[in-house]
Amino acid sequence: MTLIKEKIDVVKDAKYKLVLIVGKPGTGKSKLIQDFANEEGLPIIDLNRILGEEIPEGQTSEYITNFMKGFLQTYNKEIILLDNKRVLYSKNSEIDLLTFLKEISEDKVVVSTWNGMMEDNKLIHIRSKLPENLTYPLSNLECEYIVCE
Repeated sequence: MTLIKEKIDVVKDAKYKLVLIVGKPGTGKSKLIQDFANEEGLPIIDLNRILGEEIPEGQTSEYITNFMKGFLQTYNKEIILLDNKRVLYSKNSEIDLLTFLKEISEDKVVVSTWNGMMEDNKLIHIRSKLPENLTYPLSNLECEYIVCE
């Protein structure tokens, strides 16, 4: 858990206070965040429970971001742990996951699992139910990350 704490220390004064735990399915992302949550006494936020299993048709990414920012205003911890985010890439979603995570990490530290990998100087987000994965250049991330392999 020291690694997560070190990454949090790096981002705590940054514009985006975001730490990604990156890995393919089965590499230990959820276990890592769960162990940290237990050690620190923090809950893991399940966005599927908050937002539902599907984003209602016609709801924009701005709506979801504003909804989440409203939720976080009532959240009394300085660190937010996110693990279950399938709803954000459901078929009706227009949300760019990295942009969303950056926007909600402007006021509080966000530590989030990321279903994907690092390859060819890119961060890739695997979206199993959608036709293509999301790809971001590492040079534009503006966050810290931990890779689980």
